[in-house]
Amino acid sequence: MFDRIKDSIEKFSSKSVADKEAVEQLVKDIQRDLIQADVDVSLVSELSDEIREEALSEEAPSGLSRKEHVLEIVYSKLEELLGDEADIEEKPQDILLCGLYGAGKTTTAGKLADFYRKRGFKVGLIAADTDRPAAYEQLEQLSEDVDAEFYGEKDAEVPSRVVENALEEMDADVKIVDSAGRDSLNDQLREELADVHAVLQPEETYLVIPADIGQSARKQAEKFDDAVGITGVIVTKMDSSAKGGGALVACEHSGADVQFIGTGEKMQDLEIYNPVDFVSDMIGQPDLESLLEKVEELDADPEKLLEGDFTMEDFREQIESVTGSGMMDDLMQQLPFSKNKLPDDISQMTEEKIGSYGVIMDSMTAEEKEDPSVINKSRTERIAKGSGTSREEVRELVKHFRQTKNMMDKFDKKSMKRGNMQDMLGKLGMG
Repeated sequence: MFDRIKDSIEKFSSKSVADKEAVEQLVKDIQRDLIQADVDVSLVSELSDEIREEALSEEAPSGLSRKEHVLEIVYSKLEELLGDEADIEEKPQDILLCGLYGAGKTTTAGKLADFYRKRGFKVGLIAADTDRPAAYEQLEQLSEDVDAEFYGEKDAEVPSRVVENALEEMDADVKIVDSAGRDSLNDQLREELADVHAVLQPEETYLVIPADIGQSARKQAEKFDDAVGITGVIVTKMDSSAKGGGALVACEHSGADVQFIGTGEKMQDLEIYNPVDFVSDMIGQPDLESLLEKVEELDADPEKLLEGDFTMEDFREQIESVTGSGMMDDLMQQLPFSKNKLPDDISQMTEEKIGSYGVIMDSMTAEEKEDPSVINKSRTERIAKGSGTSREEVRELVKHFRQTKNMMDKFDKKSMKRGNMQDMLGKLGMG
């Protein structure tokens, strides 16, 4: 998707100085990379101007080199371009999936069912695609695969009637309707979707689009929003399309926020959209040998710090152990782009900030500390109220935790042994 951007950033990082010529070349390379990913030219031009202006006019903050400062600007601008992280409410609800032929609606219906079933909900799938041959059988099979209730009527001709009957028959917390598609959003499809929407009255209406349509996703999102009022977008086939970046950016800038992305063919290959993950993949990997040495100097348990079950309590322990010790600055120097790998201001975290985070964590349940991904909008409001802080502060803490865990998840426990360091470097393309 944005693989070329990583190469461009690595080329800039290898330069001895981050002078005007180097910055101009970086901007030019990123322009080319984004356009090849099918990002709208006007958005590319705007982003380029912002990077150039800030990188050449602003002084590097204390503790950052000029090169790190430029890379930090690039990081933040790419993150802005890709929009906000999705805020998925995990609650009983009715969901309508819509889209054109070939978008992957039926498979996505199965993936969504699997997503909610794993979170403790009883899920039902409704076959309202009366147009495509074998749609009924495909959804029925997927229902068996993900242990979801199924409702459909073979040879039915009126999708809204199928949905109406399903609502009477099904006993499910989350009901997901797979609707029909067409080659284009014609009058027939508009009317069909409007009728289904009127019967279902869904809490969420997701447009399903394939990543390979690139920036055309914007027009499609706008048309479906006008027709049926979509609440979000699910982008499929992200694993195989070079235009995936263009599709993500186009959706976000159409006002239709991306909620999920499909990253493969298996039922578990559905992820909540998090732009930080995409940007993190562009910025390379840390010097692992030096990082390990710094972790050991912190008198921390490196296996505990870098193993996959890194929790909110582990995060609290680590920031308390390094803040004010002077070690964090040294540790961050081992990361190629410094602040982009760890929470934005962790090297300058004050005791007041640590204390505020502690109060917020104390207002979390054991489940939330163990797995902060369950913290949705309603939980955020409860935590903020209980800790006497704002929702923004709670989201900031969760974001900082996630950024740290994203780095930690790149390592595994066995790789922390000195003898396996070369193997780990190889896994990350550094050996």
